[in-house]
Amino acid sequence: MTPQDQRDQLFERAQYGEITGDEADAEAVSLGLGSLSHTPAHEEYRPEAESRWTITMAVAWISYLDLDEVRNWWEPYLKACTHWIWRRWRVGPDGAVQEGWFLEGRSRPTLALLSIRSAYDRVAGVREQQMTVEDARQALWIALREGFFVASGIDFETEHRVEIPALDWNELVPVQGKGEVDEVRRGLLGSGYRDVLLPAKAIQFFWRKPKEKHDPLPPVMPPVGDGYMPLYCAAQWIATEGGAVDFDPADTTRWQPAFDQLLGAIASEKIRVVGLRSGAREPVPSFHFAGCVVDYPHAEGSIDMMLSESIYLRSYPYVDEEHWRKGFDDALTSRQKDHWTQLMVERGDVRQRWPFAVGEATKTGAPGRPALSMHLILDELERRADNGTMKIKVGEESVELVAWLRDKHPQSPRPKPKTVENQIRDRFRTLQAHPK
Repeated sequence: MTPQDQRDQLFERAQYGEITGDEADAEAVSLGLGSLSHTPAHEEYRPEAESRWTITMAVAWISYLDLDEVRNWWEPYLKACTHWIWRRWRVGPDGAVQEGWFLEGRSRPTLALLSIRSAYDRVAGVREQQMTVEDARQALWIALREGFFVASGIDFETEHRVEIPALDWNELVPVQGKGEVDEVRRGLLGSGYRDVLLPAKAIQFFWRKPKEKHDPLPPVMPPVGDGYMPLYCAAQWIATEGGAVDFDPADTTRWQPAFDQLLGAIASEKIRVVGLRSGAREPVPSFHFAGCVVDYPHAEGSIDMMLSESIYLRSYPYVDEEHWRKGFDDALTSRQKDHWTQLMVERGDVRQRWPFAVGEATKTGAPGRPALSMHLILDELERRADNGTMKIKVGEESVELVAWLRDKHPQSPRPKPKTVENQIRDRFRTLQAHPK
């Protein structure tokens, strides 16, 4: 039997209800055919890399503030997806009614369908929303009417793509046209535009992810070893004096002198800094940090700052690498766009300028706790990753590291394995995901 015959047989069994769609996928995988249904990897479809979004994508972002939701309403991604649908069917008008599973593509993304899904999410409580889809749509219209950014569309009369004047949004209403396509018209049958596109960066800027609140502060990341560390982690290292001082994360009076010291050192080229721009990591010119205004972590920036044309530093607390790569990072930004994101500073520069007992007394970040030799443990973790002896589970690695510290550095203070686990978790995941 050929591979295609095997697939056809699985499709037929699913259609007649002998197996479910999931069971058909499992059998196909066991036969070496691969899954019959298909959901592309998220890395293949990255809406954050697109310069323009559709209205549905923009409204999905405003409502959910989640890039995964934006992807779910992006037509190229949906065209690549297939999934199993259960239905009743019959062969001919007089055939017996059958029940089974059929493999189909996803429906085209429209505002109407997004509204239905949003209503279900609110009732079922399966996804957190910042606002309803209708409120999000109205917020988008207000921003367009006020001219905060400009959309373009194909004019029905000229068939050319043009910029849509801000005044037009006072009359334009969303309409679902032929072929399940979103349009905006002056009334249900009036003139207007189709294939409307909006600047993605501006949408993400005006409706930003709320800064995550942390009480207490996240664990301190000591500037040990070589390479770079997130800019926020360096600022926290300075503000907490190497983890020895605890304070209210929302207290900007503690953050201000720390950022002043850090940005001053960067501006005078004593601290090296790199960032991501247009998909490439590169050194960031130091002059941008001279007198730079800061949107401090754990605190919301002022509206004047957000609407300014000047570049300022937006800083998010570092939770873990996944959050950091999804936009909870440090960035040089302005009203119109992010200029550099994922800002990082050189560990050695930070360690030299703010030693705070990195040598023999690196603190954990918990106030009142003794020095726990975390610099030694982190260096050993890096060494184990380099030679391939790192354990698969972080808990097991923590036990091994404590035992190593006892044997190799018997005079150094020893933390409990659970403390080590909490301290190394983020770095452990990074080393697993990106082995050297």
